[in-house]
Amino acid sequence: MELTGWRGSLYHYMDWALKLAYLNILWLVGIIIGIGIAGFFPSTAAMFSVIRKWTQEEEDIKVFAHFKNEYKKEFLQSNKYGYSWAVLGVIIYVDLQFFRGIPTIWALIISLFFFILGAIYIVSLLYAFPVYAQFQLTIKQYFKNCLLIVLSNPLFSVLMVLGFYFPYYLMTKVPGLIPFFGGSLISLVLVIISNRMFETLEKNNKKYIEEQEIK
Repeated sequence: MELTGWRGSLYHYMDWALKLAYLNILWLVGIIIGIGIAGFFPSTAAMFSVIRKWTQEEEDIKVFAHFKNEYKKEFLQSNKYGYSWAVLGVIIYVDLQFFRGIPTIWALIISLFFFILGAIYIVSLLYAFPVYAQFQLTIKQYFKNCLLIVLSNPLFSVLMVLGFYFPYYLMTKVPGLIPFFGGSLISLVLVIISNRMFETLEKNNKKYIEEQEIK
């Protein structure tokens, strides 16, 4: 018997809460198995892959089996990808701090450039794993696509920042939620927003192709 009304809505949200809590625990276990430094990125890639399946209405997937397979399959590639982002972030931060310490006009201009570059980097980082879960590309192509998405879709970029901030803010106010929703809830919001953006880009691309064919 299918529940309707407020009972149906309550069941739906409780079901999602339980699934997210279970996935978050798997994510934390994956990080621990990899001793943190080697486990964070493959565990995150596996978590985004599961959420992508859910948002594509493949809710009947075997979560543990899919998570385990993705974790093992993407272990090396996701670490290369993740630590490439980490190295880039360190370079931008070090350069920014270096030029901020030089009391000249030209250094101020350069530090402003690195500040803007850092802001673009942070927003691009929010797209890093949604794009990784959606497409099969080279590491260079992943970076290129994340950057192009940020620069060409400012509205969605703002939504991605807000989509990260509000769940993060909730976790800081209620720390007890972190073991159950610290990663999975943020990932769900980012995937939902990025999926909408992917759909918009696909529609615009089809429209452009149709217009070219008419011409």
